[in-house]
Amino acid sequence: MNFELKHGLIWITFELIYEGNSVVIDNCIVDTGSAATAIDIDLVNFNYGKSAIVKRLFGIGGGTQEVVSQNVGKVIIGGKELNNIEIEFGVIHAELGINGFVGNDILSRFSIAH
Repeated sequence: MNFELKHGLIWITFELIYEGNSVVIDNCIVDTGSAATAIDIDLVNFNYGKSAIVKRLFGIGGGTQEVVSQNVGKVIIGGKELNNIEIEFGVIHAELGINGFVGNDILSRFSIAH
């Protein structure tokens, strides 16, 4: 897995298999303070007819946002494939060009050795 440090944040790229289509999601930050992984909804051909759960996220500083959580076929990070992962889709794109963030739901499946 390749990391890049910029703007004081750790950035990664991963591949998402959503509705049978492969989408490379770049410019994502590693967010150890987040329980879940979320990406900008505009990066996929979102299926509004698929079963989903609406959630409200609470950020540091009191910000809130509603997202739609759906099960995706697969997430591939650094060659490791994770199947049947819940991803939250919402309006994520920010000033710094963040397309999403990878939270502890995915990070907890990796071990780091040196």
